[in-house]
Amino acid sequence: GEGSSPWMLWKRALMAVGVLGLLVASFVLPGVLNKKTTPAGAAHAMAMGAEPGAGLSMGSAAPAFSERDLLSGRPVTSTSVEGQKTLLFFSEGIMCQACFEQIQGLQQVGAELQKRGIRLVSITLDSPGDLEQAVSQYGITTPVISDSDGNMSAAFNVLGQGMHADTPGHAFALIDRGKVLWYRDYWLA
Repeated sequence: GEGSSPWMLWKRALMAVGVLGLLVASFVLPGVLNKKTTPAGAAHAMAMGAEPGAGLSMGSAAPAFSERDLLSGRPVTSTSVEGQKTLLFFSEGIMCQACFEQIQGLQQVGAELQKRGIRLVSITLDSPGDLEQAVSQYGITTPVISDSDGNMSAAFNVLGQGMHADTPGHAFALIDRGKVLWYRDYWLA
């Protein structure tokens, strides 16, 4: 099918390598992960002059969250990921085919992420029913969260940069031990 053509496979591989490259670069750049911590939450970020949707600054406290992995039914909470680097990928979800191709690409480099001690969790605003259908269609096997109430996306200050004012763009937050180690959204310069 179209999804397995050589061009699509190369495209996905290049996308995955690019994301992995950004992650690796963030660990290599001197001082990037050694910033002083600040209180978390979108309200604090905006009070400090951060633009809505700009995410949280590196070193800030990661907001508490309690969601459920759509695939396994297991809880995915700020406590359950404590002590393991977790790459949260906030996306526009089913209205964005490229978002699911990104999840596939990230999943394809999953072994490399695991070697670096990083767990991938994708988050969309889709309802569980709609998300289950897309996850099945795209063969997603990594944890996926239906943030249909938008609480988790709002707490990480990722809303407002997608195709619509109330959706995330393509935001990545690497968290560990309750801190934001790295943040990047495609819309940022």
